[in-house]
Amino acid sequence: MSCSPERLFELLDQCELRRWNASEAKNGCLVAFMGQHITRPSIIVHVRADSDGTVLTATVTAFLRVPADHPHLPLLMQAMLHEAFLTNLGQWEMDPSDGEVRVTVQLPLFDAEPTPKQVYRIVAAAAQLADRAWPRLLSIIETGDDPVLSQNGDDPVHAELRRLQVRMQTLLGAKPESNDKN
Repeated sequence: MSCSPERLFELLDQCELRRWNASEAKNGCLVAFMGQHITRPSIIVHVRADSDGTVLTATVTAFLRVPADHPHLPLLMQAMLHEAFLTNLGQWEMDPSDGEVRVTVQLPLFDAEPTPKQVYRIVAAAAQLADRAWPRLLSIIETGDDPVLSQNGDDPVHAELRRLQVRMQTLLGAKPESNDKN
């Protein structure tokens, strides 16, 4: 089945989500969510159906912009990969032309029209993924330190993530820290 842009707007209305439509329905709309962080109080999600209506997409755009020559870019990319691995729901990406970091959640439509609950789920999930990752990504950009991987403790998962981080820095040609042991 497919979902037209007009039907998508109806579903968003049924979810009681306030939306701002693009000038053309095919370009979708914007939905705002309140964030949990004072440095990022609102999150804007762009919601649209693809050209044939078989995939609904919710994307948090203009989330973060990072210059291509930023010194902490490799670590930021590792953190985005880790965030994608943790949820297995959203797709994290960075546009190399302007450095825009975004997260996208998609709902493929196979044999049925989407329900309001499904539409709400993908829109809210995109906002929640962005909101959860915001402090981590911002810390990496500002300090060059990943707060998730620098946590000390007996957790073998964090130890393995740290080991993989050092290995990836080596592969990317970044300078490893002097206290790294791998």
